[in-house]
Amino acid sequence: MSVVGILVLLSLVAAALAPLWLGGCLLFGRACSERRSVLAADLQSILLFILGVSLAIAYFAGHLRGQDVRLPPPLEFHDYQWIPVFVVDGVSIAYFSLVCVVYPAIVRFSIPAFHREPGAARYWFLVTLLAFALLVTTLAGNLDVLFVGWELVGLCSVQLIAFFRTNPRSGENSLRALVYYRICDAALLGALVWLHSSFPTAEFQRFHEDAGQSSAPIVGFLILFASLAKSAQLPMSPWLHRAMEGPAASSAIFYGALSIHLGPLLLLRTYPLWANSASVLFTCAVIGGATALYATLVGRARPDAKTSLAYAAMAQLGVIYVEIAVGWHTLALVHVWAHAGMRTWQFLRSSSLIQDFQSNPLVGAHVRGRLRRGDGAAPLTARWRRALQLDALRLFWIDALQWHIVARPWLGLWRGLETLEERCLARGRGRSQP
Repeated sequence: MSVVGILVLLSLVAAALAPLWLGGCLLFGRACSERRSVLAADLQSILLFILGVSLAIAYFAGHLRGQDVRLPPPLEFHDYQWIPVFVVDGVSIAYFSLVCVVYPAIVRFSIPAFHREPGAARYWFLVTLLAFALLVTTLAGNLDVLFVGWELVGLCSVQLIAFFRTNPRSGENSLRALVYYRICDAALLGALVWLHSSFPTAEFQRFHEDAGQSSAPIVGFLILFASLAKSAQLPMSPWLHRAMEGPAASSAIFYGALSIHLGPLLLLRTYPLWANSASVLFTCAVIGGATALYATLVGRARPDAKTSLAYAAMAQLGVIYVEIAVGWHTLALVHVWAHAGMRTWQFLRSSSLIQDFQSNPLVGAHVRGRLRRGDGAAPLTARWRRALQLDALRLFWIDALQWHIVARPWLGLWRGLETLEERCLARGRGRSQP
């Protein structure tokens, strides 16, 4: 096996050991001390950092560029084979390096934050599982492998939103995020099925050969829609501010740095397939621009720090979507790195923001002065500023429209079917009685 294969497999094994051990302890009811849980996550983060640096050095030295690692297919069903393919290129190195830089910082911050916290073992299992899922998604060489990591990231995100189980609102918000994830993941699964039925391969490095097929724009639209939920782009964005119910550390790693940037990763991976479709490119740019404008207006009207940061991250992701649509991929990768680093620091500092304002009067006076000046809204009259702020507080009715147009009719349909089933069963029981 080549050097790249050894490094990739070592990275996957190093990332998988900690969640396997912690998950096994939780599954079989064995008590795992806080010290051992922290040690497992700490060792995992250190190993990933060392392996990530090794891969980056080898890549920039020119030894690993464009190489892929193929493993024997562990699953075969009729004509389908699930082939694990991993690739080392500029996109995977950029995202893998980001994971290796941000993840150890989150682990170190979480150690004092979750000291003697109820459910700390569950938190460490989900965080270490997230690191493995991110590694699989980042190094995936085809859509089959990426789909596995994509689903694991969504699972960890939903579980951490509902981390505080005594709070009923956490469970409700977790369910909302799950619904948005499922809708967009169904589109990704549809794109995967379409690729296997109509295209020669689902490997990313061969997508440029399939760009001329007539069904490439359809797959491109499915992939674009699949990326919207993870990156909270319109119209799949209302779940993001509700995800702030989770701990600050999970908010930083998910919605500030890593998970939220998987949408651009998916688009960059599959870009050669739909690069020749003007309709897909235009739709991507329009969604990104509209989301950036929407999130900027709503974020300025939010009263709490974490929600404002969530909408700021959403706005920056919209700009990254526009950069990808116009072909500025290097700028998009640099933007992802800069944005992830800044948002990580801001989310981790959000818990002590109020204390900083109280202890430093100069900071509070500066913020109050910006609010009095309108913070960039001076060209608008007072009437229009007030109307715009009220509309932003109502999220521009996107949440209400989705509830009345989509959710309520859908729930009504299933309630009607449930009522019909109960009547049929009652009638059947009546006929069966002598």
